[in-house]
Amino acid sequence: MAEAALDARPERGGLKPVDDVALLVDAPAPGSAAVLVDHLGERVRAVTVRLGGGRQRVSLGAFPEGGYAVTVRRGGDVATTAFDVLSDRNDRPRYGFLADFRAGRDDLVEVADSLRAFHVTHVQLYDWMYRHAELLPPQDEFVDALGRALSLRTVRAAVEAVHEAGAQALAYAAVYGAGREYADAHPEQVLHHRGGEPWTLGDFLWIMDVSRGSAWVEHVVGQMREAVAAMGFDGLHLDQYGDPKVALTSSGTVVDLADELPALIDSVRHALPDATLIFNNVNDFPTRATARAQQDATYIEVWAPHTDYVDLVDLLRTARDVAPGRPAILAAYLEPLAGATEGTGASGERALAGAKLTLATVWAAGGQYLLFGERHGVLVHPYYPNFATLDPAAVTTLRAFADFSVANGDLLFGIGGSGFGVRESTGTLALGINEDVVVTGARVSTRPEAGSIWLRTGDVAGRLVIQLVDYRAQGDARWNVPRAPTGVVRGLTLRVRVASAVVGAVFGHPLAGSGLRPVDLRDDGEHVVIEVPEFDTWAVLCLNR
Repeated sequence: MAEAALDARPERGGLKPVDDVALLVDAPAPGSAAVLVDHLGERVRAVTVRLGGGRQRVSLGAFPEGGYAVTVRRGGDVATTAFDVLSDRNDRPRYGFLADFRAGRDDLVEVADSLRAFHVTHVQLYDWMYRHAELLPPQDEFVDALGRALSLRTVRAAVEAVHEAGAQALAYAAVYGAGREYADAHPEQVLHHRGGEPWTLGDFLWIMDVSRGSAWVEHVVGQMREAVAAMGFDGLHLDQYGDPKVALTSSGTVVDLADELPALIDSVRHALPDATLIFNNVNDFPTRATARAQQDATYIEVWAPHTDYVDLVDLLRTARDVAPGRPAILAAYLEPLAGATEGTGASGERALAGAKLTLATVWAAGGQYLLFGERHGVLVHPYYPNFATLDPAAVTTLRAFADFSVANGDLLFGIGGSGFGVRESTGTLALGINEDVVVTGARVSTRPEAGSIWLRTGDVAGRLVIQLVDYRAQGDARWNVPRAPTGVVRGLTLRVRVASAVVGAVFGHPLAGSGLRPVDLRDDGEHVVIEVPEFDTWAVLCLNR
């Protein structure tokens, strides 16, 4: 049997500046190890610890706000991970999922460990409930609306496991779905088509009237309040289905859901003032309206016609524009990873290449991504129990990407609590008439396009952040198909106009570790010239100007 590898992950997510940061380090044998902590390429802490064989908790003390890269060295073995420290845990919500609540489930310790490995801070407990209109079941073991045998005891254990990993547990709750029993008992609450037939989702959910002050809104908000109190949830994932946009009440009044849904969200906020609330804008409906509601993130579930990488970027840009300062999350289900069923490993090199590119695209654009959950699971379908499980090689690769996004979150998402956001500057610095950032050695574009490297620039607290994402091997720009392997990018040169007398630069990419490292540059008048180190898929370079 092969010897287990050195491994490290944070004990808890959602860390605050007053918290003791601790790592869980797995070592194949006893020995001393160096633990190195860097912030954007600068060493901020170094400790030597004595490791026993197996798992050991390593305390690192408290840290100021920011993202941190961690390297653990023991002899010739190296493990990397990351953590971030934020005053507000909702500033960078790394959203995950749980969807298996069968009675007797006994692997929730391993599930919590997977949440730690992928740095998940908020977890949606999907379809945990008895019915859409009656969330809490009449007894512990029950059968849900789709025939799954579930246990409330397991749901409570799942909430506890999420909390052990330092994450928030958010209960799924549909804002307007009700089963046949409720709809038949309350026909006056059902919304209708123009011809009089009720609005339904398939043949098992009826769409209810979300008008301000309606009996349905009072009922469903009460159900949510009771569920949070009974189960210890930290908040709610508020779901809708994207249709209808307009409908008729039983009395014939036209309801515009874009007008009514923000008020419904605010009603939930009034009932649960301290809860974390995330509402699902299905395919960007109605993001511009719900942006004014009292919620903690702008969340968009992605469907056609948003089929290309550039559509993901545009959705995130809109989300930030309509709600500045609020984090944006995409749920874009990666169907190529569904090449295997749970427990047998996710599929192949091309599926993994697609996952790397889509993750890089979303994180480079300043968004968060609902993808990881369960035990090394990934979402490949809108019905979350149909998730896929990553094989060990995919786990290693995608953990590296997740580590990188956390360690360098100050540059990707802005510096939490300080007021410094990311000011996108690509269109004013690069290509066309712009000569502030010039790339040679490959075709580049200011948008993610097939056959090119996407160049994106942003300004964060006086730093210029340059990102490069490699689509050169791709024949088209669709995000939800298997992709050609990206390979290694070599031979790029950057020429950057600067004003500072002293310029320093750091560079990194996920497969080279979670942190950034100093990179050489040479002066050329008003510009500095950087020979870009080789990288795979996605690279970040940061310099002061």
